[in-house]
Formats: sequence, structure tokens, C-alpha cells
Amino acid sequence: MLRNCCRLALLAGLLFACGTIGWAGLSRESIRYSNADRHYLISMPSTYSPEQLYPLLMVLHGGGGNAEQVLQSSDLVQRAEKEGWILVCPAGSGRLPQMLTWNVGFGFGYALERHTDDIGFVRHLVATLKSAYAIDPNRIFATGISNGGILCHMLAGHLSDQIAAIAPIAATAGGRAKGQASWTIPPSPRHPVSVISFNGALDLSIPLEGGWQKKSWAHDPVEVWSVRQTTQFWVNHNKCNPSAVQEKSAVGQYERYVYPGGIGGSEVVQYVLLNQGHAWPGGKKGFRLGDAPSPNLSANELMFEFFKSHPKKTK
Repeated sequence: MLRNCCRLALLAGLLFACGTIGWAGLSRESIRYSNADRHYLISMPSTYSPEQLYPLLMVLHGGGGNAEQVLQSSDLVQRAEKEGWILVCPAGSGRLPQMLTWNVGFGFGYALERHTDDIGFVRHLVATLKSAYAIDPNRIFATGISNGGILCHMLAGHLSDQIAAIAPIAATAGGRAKGQASWTIPPSPRHPVSVISFNGALDLSIPLEGGWQKKSWAHDPVEVWSVRQTTQFWVNHNKCNPSAVQEKSAVGQYERYVYPGGIGGSEVVQYVLLNQGHAWPGGKKGFRLGDAPSPNLSANELMFEFFKSHPKKTK
């Protein structure tokens, strides 16, 4: 416990200062779920009208981060406004208000220890937003980094009837803590969910080859699925073409693997950033001593284009 407290204190010093949010149209709201007040940030497009339907993008912060911090490092508020989308950034839970985690079934501290029902919380949040705003039920998407990216995978399994596509960053779909015999993975999705993922070849927290984390801040290392295993999970469940269309870019310093032809028009795309570790491609550092993001590729630009072309297919 003392070691974990020291880690928390160290990580608190590494976080960006997250004070007043300076983006117009961004507000802090809260809802009651499972006998607790849970808060979220929401940004409505300036052109919003209840007479038309809007895509919803959920943004999930990493472990030890928070809603304000992930929006500062990703610049997604500006992009959502430009595209005319509704953006919601829910907050996890933690001992310190600036250092929050998600319960994904393995590792990542407070939320797991408290058995927090984050899947239920997000499901309730989506239902609340759909009842309050003109949200297109066929265009609900999720992105997130690290612990939040893992939650993207879990949500896509649990809420495959609602989520059209996800864009996990520096994440994995499977893991287990020390002493756990079986892997924690998403439940088999009943509906196709398109996936575009971004992982760094230099990532020590979510190694490309999988295995035990080589670096962790606020928790003991956990064992994670490889990028190949994660990709294969979605290729199999979406029934995509198992042979990838591959591209290597010397200029962008990335590799791309595209698995097309999934049911319902679904597709799986994997980017591997050769010059990046644990970071948001094209964004800013999430922590002062965190890994630098690649300036050669914009995850935001690519994910928005991917989301636009992968809505839920209505029967």
C-alpha cells in the first residue's frame, strides 16, 4: 500500500495542471449511478439543432488521468466542433480527483479494487444523453488511450448493439494481473463493431509483442495481449478478410494493416507507429514525463474519417 501511495504521489506531480477548461461550449455535468455521483464533460456543436441527428463521440481518459487532461492532450474538442459532433468525456473514479481509473477487469488500481461498474455507468450515460439530445443511434463512437482504450474494447463487446466503431490508442483487448489464471477479454460481440487502433512500437506500457508491462506508474505490472491478438479478436468476430492489406510508410514512419469485408460493412484497421511509445499520435504529451507523440500521423484525422464511413448498418 505504501508503495502504491508513493507511486500515486509521484504520478500526481507528473500530471499536467488541469484547471479551468477554456473551450467554449464545454460544460461539466453529473449523473447518479450505482449510489454515486459520476461526472462528465460534454461539448455541443455551436450549430446544434434538435431538428437533426448528430454523431456522438465518447472520449475515455487513461489510467491516472482525467477528462480535462485527455481533452488537452488530444485536441478533440476543436475537431468535434469542426465536424459538428457531440463529444462527451466521462470521468473514471479514484482517490484523488485528478487521478482516475477505469475498471477493465485487470490492473489499474482504484476502480478495479472497488469493483466499479464502469460498463454500466457508460451504458447509463449513453442512454441519458440519447434521451436528452438528438443523437444518431447509428453513429455512436468511442476512443480512448491506455486504460481508456482498453475500456473501448470492453464497451464494444458489451454494447455492440449501440457502438458503431471504436478507436483505441495505446491499448489492448486482453490482460491479466499477477495471480490471475484466465485472461480478461471483451465478451463476444453480438453485432459487428468496426475498429481502428493505434499502437506504438516503442510502447513499454502496452508492448506490441504483448507479455508483461515493462513500465507502469500507479499499479503493479500486468500481462497484456499482443497487438496481433487484439487485432485477430476483432477480425474473427467481425468475420473480416483474414489477409491484411499492408502499407509501410517511410515518411510517416508507420505500418498499416487493413482487414476489410466484415459483416455489416465492418472493418478492422491497425496502425503501428514505428517512432512512438505510449502516446496519442498527432497530439500532445499526456504527462510531463510521458512519451512524445508522433508528429507524422494524426489519429484524430484518421479516426474521424474512419467513423464517418462506418456507421451502424440498419437492417
